[in-house]
Amino acid sequence: MLDEVGSRRRLRRLVPGDRPALWLPLDDGLISGPEDHLRDVRTLLNRDILDHVTAVLGFRGVLLAAQDRLIDTPVVMNLSASTTMADHTRKVPVGSVRDAISAGAEAIACHVNMTSPYEAEQLEMLSRRVDEAQSYGLPVVAFAYPRGRRPDGTDENYTELRARDPEKFAGLVRHCVRVAVELGASVVKTIYTGSEQTFRGVVESAIGIPVLIAGERLADEEEAIDKARCAVHAGAAGVAYGRQIFARPDPLPFLHKLRGVLDDEALSGRPR
Repeated sequence: MLDEVGSRRRLRRLVPGDRPALWLPLDDGLISGPEDHLRDVRTLLNRDILDHVTAVLGFRGVLLAAQDRLIDTPVVMNLSASTTMADHTRKVPVGSVRDAISAGAEAIACHVNMTSPYEAEQLEMLSRRVDEAQSYGLPVVAFAYPRGRRPDGTDENYTELRARDPEKFAGLVRHCVRVAVELGASVVKTIYTGSEQTFRGVVESAIGIPVLIAGERLADEEEAIDKARCAVHAGAAGVAYGRQIFARPDPLPFLHKLRGVLDDEALSGRPR
């Protein structure tokens, strides 16, 4: 039996209606390696940091290792994985919805790299995750990125396209988001298109499903905050900033400023 009420309640904890969401993803420890504050995430997950975030996202091992620190913080468990040591564009299923429930997760996440040679199997994986999660009343967060593979095996993230032809890149992101929505995602995490105007179209393409932006590469503090401000002003439900937080020597001042800017956007009557 579908637990739709339970799913909506969990989603409201992850994406509050009265303020933009600020998620802290910690899954890069598996993907790219345990560097910076990911070396031991427990040193990062103190009360000062967690008071600013609405959810923490990670794989099972990290969520269990830090469960005592996350007792009052909603968590999202990633059930798809790949590493930069092999074929990063090929996400495969890891764990189950039951595992996520056992770890105390409020939702599960599943990643789809559109234009990857393995796009089709990832679409099937997301569809299966949605079916499984609905039975337990868990929302599904889809990471829907335009990410292909170059002939030399490296990732094609279309950064040159974003700079050269912003509208074409935005169309690619719109398609990624819409695919996730069509397959039943409750939240979509995707790439910022570079401007408020183009990202507004991405939000519209989600037809009411909350959209969060990823942090991408570590950026200058003002650049990262301005990107968050513009995305939220365009209608994004918030941000999922991992590297922008854990890769800074002292993340708290940045996080405090970011939280303030996001809350100011909420008070200014941003579109939803």
